[in-house]
Amino acid sequence: MAPKHLIIDGYNVLGAMGLPPHRVVERGERHREEFIVRVGLYGHRLHNLITLVFDAWQQPGTNRQVIHRDGVTVIYTGQGEKADGVIQDFIRTHGKGAAVVSSDLEVIAVAKAFGAFSIRSQEFAKRLASSGLQGSAGSRSRREPSHQDVDEEPVRSKEKKGNPRKLPKKLRQRNRIMKKF
Repeated sequence: MAPKHLIIDGYNVLGAMGLPPHRVVERGERHREEFIVRVGLYGHRLHNLITLVFDAWQQPGTNRQVIHRDGVTVIYTGQGEKADGVIQDFIRTHGKGAAVVSSDLEVIAVAKAFGAFSIRSQEFAKRLASSGLQGSAGSRSRREPSHQDVDEEPVRSKEKKGNPRKLPKKLRQRNRIMKKF
């Protein structure tokens, strides 16, 4: 079953793109807004629900804000609430119907436990950059090789039988799902 809901840890992916959260906060909302537009364009191509979660737990006196922009549901967490907790709640709710973009090990562990598909932030950032989709003020980056461009040869012992050129079943399933993203 292909995931129908993509849940993204916003600052985690921005950090993987070379923009740590403290730089995004210092420079205003420009990088975050460009990222939301790019994810919205990416979502139109996927035809999936996309939820983008940003940490705002250190902001005093803030409540959770939910904004719908460019086909993306953007959630800013409330004071004392972390994005990881919100993402884990979404995973528990959607289960196998969710795909999660995060590099946090705790989030990935919850995704595995509930059968959700997980994508590392660095891998998603490369896919987003190589998709050629740009926001209003984005600059086109050079094409990165996709996951399918790289030949993967699994290391195998001599006792195993079967086709030595065939990837393991788990990798084939992962590659099949990744083609949709």
